[in-house]
Order: sequence, then structure tokens, then C-alpha cells
Amino acid sequence: MNLNNIREGELKETFDALEEAFAATGTDYYIIGALARDVWYSRGSKTFRQTKDVDFAVLVGSNDDYNAVKQYLKENKNFVDSKENAFVMHTASGVQVDILPFGEIEIDDAVNFAGAGLTSIKVNGFREVYDSGTAEIKMKTGHNFKIATLPSIVLLKLIAYDDRPERRSKDPRDIANIIAQFFDLQADLIYREHVDLFTEIDSEQTLEEISAKVIGREIKKICATNQNLLGRLKQILQSHIDQNDESLFIRNMIAEARWTVEKSMQLLQNILLSLDYS
Repeated sequence: MNLNNIREGELKETFDALEEAFAATGTDYYIIGALARDVWYSRGSKTFRQTKDVDFAVLVGSNDDYNAVKQYLKENKNFVDSKENAFVMHTASGVQVDILPFGEIEIDDAVNFAGAGLTSIKVNGFREVYDSGTAEIKMKTGHNFKIATLPSIVLLKLIAYDDRPERRSKDPRDIANIIAQFFDLQADLIYREHVDLFTEIDSEQTLEEISAKVIGREIKKICATNQNLLGRLKQILQSHIDQNDESLFIRNMIAEARWTVEKSMQLLQNILLSLDYS
């Protein structure tokens, strides 16, 4: 896999700096967010809006451990802090890098810092994705990075939207697009581990409906050790289904994929039902 479609040359220097900083401070990490999505999309024939940001989730035990990563980047790689967001840095060339801590640093699924701007983030689901929802990808830049899988991205976006719906309108659009392209991007996974879906009585199901079921099954695997997280995801999905066409989440899905309200609800229902799949 490579990053030919997502500014590979521009990001190599940033990747080099981050890889060095993480190694120097003994910090484990994985790529999340729009960059992770774009890496998976680079496997397919379709394109999507490309991110200008780089998002890394980093496993740290304390504020001091997290600050050590940022300090290394400032002292050795000319990164600068954002004045508006305690979790954002900028490279000398202007690339925005989100470094999102999780692990022992968390208090009630959140990370908090003193200071101005955004100083608190929710990281519900980050640890579960780290444990069971990443894949190691070889990039043409020469880096080997762990990347959140597409079902993991859906999981994290469901939670992120639920936490801050007023600021996360792109999340339901991204989820709709992932469902629409999932079969093309993950056919090997579907035929290898979910072939039973093709023998169901409902022979009229669409590729999107199959994809939604697979995404739900994979999310359930990721949440296997955290029933509270699984329960929260079920509540989120059920809430949007219950709201029907009054759900802003569903309206954003429709705006992205041009589906009907009924189809959008059915796809969310497929994910929800698969969270109970055994």
C-alpha cells in the first residue's frame, strides 16, 4: 500500500519526525481519523476529499509522558504548539498534526490539560481500537504504521459525533461513504470471514446492506472486552433510528450518499443488529 493519492511526498518528512519522536520517547501509537480513511481509500478505484491533517493516537501513562513527545518535536523537529488546541501541533511546513493521548492518562474516558483553548478530549474507544482494531500497513514512504481499520473508524466517528454533534457534521457523511465503498475496499475480508451473509434468506440485500452488517460484526469484535462501550454504540445507533428523518446524523448521511431516509435507517439498523451477532 502507498500514499500516492494523499500527498505522500509532503507527508514523508512529517512521518519521519513523528516516528523518531515516538521511538525516542518509547511511545506506541496508531493512525486514526481522515488520514487512516485515506490510506484505506488509496486501495480502491474511487477518491474522496483528501485530508490536510495528520491524526495519531498515542498510548501514554501520564501528562508528563505525553508532554515528552511534544517537547521532543519542538526541540528537535521545529514543531510548534497550537494556541487553540492543546492536542494539536504544526510542522515547520504548516502540516497540522493532532496527537491524541489515551491509556493511563485518561480520567472517565477523557484527557484533560490546564491552559487556554481546547484542553479536554473524549477518547472513548481508543484503547479498544488499539488492542483489536488496527492493521499494520507498509507505506511507500518506507514507514510501517498501525492504522485504524475502516470498522474502527466508523466506531470512533459514531462516538465523536455523539460527544460533539455541533462540531462533527462530517462524521455521518464519512460513515455513509465508508459503507458505500466498503465492499470494494474489503472484499477479501467479507468473502473470507463473512461469506454466510450471502446464504441468508434475503437474497435481495444490496452490497451496502452486506457491508453495514460486516462493519457491525467487526465493531463487535473490537468491543469484545468492553460491554459498556458496546452498549453505548447500540444506544447511539438506536437513537438515530428512532429519530427517523429528524436525525441530523441521517440527514448528513443522505447528503453524502444520496440515499433515501429508509435506506439510511436500514443500514444503521444492519450495523445495530450485527452488534448482537454471535
